Amino acid sequence: MYVLLAKGSVLTMVQLFRNSFYRRIQISFLILILLPTIIVSFINYFNTQKSVKEKIELSNKSLLMVMSKDITRMVDDLTYASNFFVQDSNVRSRLKDFKSIKQIESFSDLRTYLDIKEFFNLVAAKTMNTDIIMFLANNAGFIVQSTEGDVILPGEIRRNWEAATARVDPLKPTLLQWIGTFQSDANHTSLNYLAARVIHDSTNDELLATLYILIPQIYFRKLFDQVPTGSFTLFNNDGQRIAGNATSSYESEKASTSFIRNEMVIPKTGWKLVYETSNLEITGEISRTFYWSLMLVIPLFIVFSVLSLFTARSLHRPIRKLQLGVKQFGNGALNIRFQTDGNDEIADLGRTLNVMLDQIHKLFAEIEREQEQKRILELQALFAQIRPHFLLNTLNSIKCNLVLNDDLVHSQKIDSLMSLLRSYLKFNEQDSLQSECSLLAHYIEIMKMRIDISLVFEVELDPNYTEFEVPKLLLQPLVENAFVHGFSEEITDPRIQIRSEFGEGKLIIRVSDNGIGMSLDRLNEINTILRHSNQEEVSSINKRVGILNVQQRLQITYGADAHMFLESNEFGGVTVILGIPVRRGL
Repeated sequence: MYVLLAKGSVLTMVQLFRNSFYRRIQISFLILILLPTIIVSFINYFNTQKSVKEKIELSNKSLLMVMSKDITRMVDDLTYASNFFVQDSNVRSRLKDFKSIKQIESFSDLRTYLDIKEFFNLVAAKTMNTDIIMFLANNAGFIVQSTEGDVILPGEIRRNWEAATARVDPLKPTLLQWIGTFQSDANHTSLNYLAARVIHDSTNDELLATLYILIPQIYFRKLFDQVPTGSFTLFNNDGQRIAGNATSSYESEKASTSFIRNEMVIPKTGWKLVYETSNLEITGEISRTFYWSLMLVIPLFIVFSVLSLFTARSLHRPIRKLQLGVKQFGNGALNIRFQTDGNDEIADLGRTLNVMLDQIHKLFAEIEREQEQKRILELQALFAQIRPHFLLNTLNSIKCNLVLNDDLVHSQKIDSLMSLLRSYLKFNEQDSLQSECSLLAHYIEIMKMRIDISLVFEVELDPNYTEFEVPKLLLQPLVENAFVHGFSEEITDPRIQIRSEFGEGKLIIRVSDNGIGMSLDRLNEINTILRHSNQEEVSSINKRVGILNVQQRLQITYGADAHMFLESNEFGGVTVILGIPVRRGL
């Protein structure tokens, strides 16, 4: 009987094995499809994590540069404030009266106190930062505070002064001394960072007062809270934390590996600015999407195994498409997306992966946009390096002095220079052709004074197009070339002429000089460069950068139909011809 039972069991297993042979083929088929999908998903997941971290590091570096510039600007403001109290004669005169005041006992003491408060107001108008507190202290311990309010109380000011006095070196009057952090109150809830500048009498080197500049934590908190993710920490030269995250380490070797760390040194102070972003904060959404995808794949695997006998062919087709799509994405086809028709599990998986791919593609676009913004900011920074507003104010003061001294010639030169500087401030804007020619007249006046030349400047514009808008300083490099190259040798009755006329749908502008001219071969060479100025393979040897920049600005502003070329004129000099397409209605 046992033999019969054993034989029956064997026959049942064999029959089941035979009946499930097709089922096992389908299951094997499903496994071969799902395994590559899972493997590619893992590879894509880790590659995406790595790529995202790299992009985040680049983004963090840009963010650090912006923060560094803000802190540097604050340091420049503090330096300006300290220099004002040291160098201004009115301030030093008042400080001589202030040095011996112990308390306000007379109207003269009150007058001195109010004048010092007014000096603080003048400095505050320049720095435009209400969070930073300044106060003057004399040898008698009498303190005049720049502002009074609930943020920094007088008692806290005095505690900080008493703690900081010992750290100030009275023998260094030429330096703004960074003397470190101090507790803001008796509860030690936050820190203030203090800088000091000792002020001596220029006649007998006697100590008049000490200017203290207090940077409260609220300033750094407002600055750092502009970025919603990650954390900033600012350290001084000695590794002491000035502001920011208290858990951050000064040394990068001791920093936690669970954070992406970027750091930058502030040039003028030597401070180190550290920005840390949590890995989980960056890759959390990607991980959740990936795990949700896995949670969808596992039940799909079970469902397909059960229904494979009936729906093998219909299920094989979308799975095959899914596999091919993932492979194409892994090979660089970033625009690939899955068809998500229907409401079954494969469609859900496709939609989930589409969301992830859209997020990755969006991230790439954002990184490219950030790089373009960075390029624009760098170009703008090149035009803002010389502090033009300060120069304009200074030149205006010089001009007023010249006018008061009846020196109208030189005051006119200063006025011309100021007009040029204002145009440099608005370099990327447009102005009328008439205004551009007026600006060139200012430029020519300055050049005539520089090289001591008597030159005639003529302008003949088409009256219908005097208000036609062109980029500011578009023609200035051409006039400059006339001075540098055309009039490099002595010329009788030197002359520069600008003419404009309309014809064949274009505004033609001619800039001519009667200088020494150039050879036909040189003209042909420059015209060849201008015709191919958008090709990278053009040789850069002997390029006239100013002329080439004019050509590029023309095409950026007016399109590829704008052109420029050079030719000899009847005066023996060179004429530069610009053709600008004019839309109907202009």
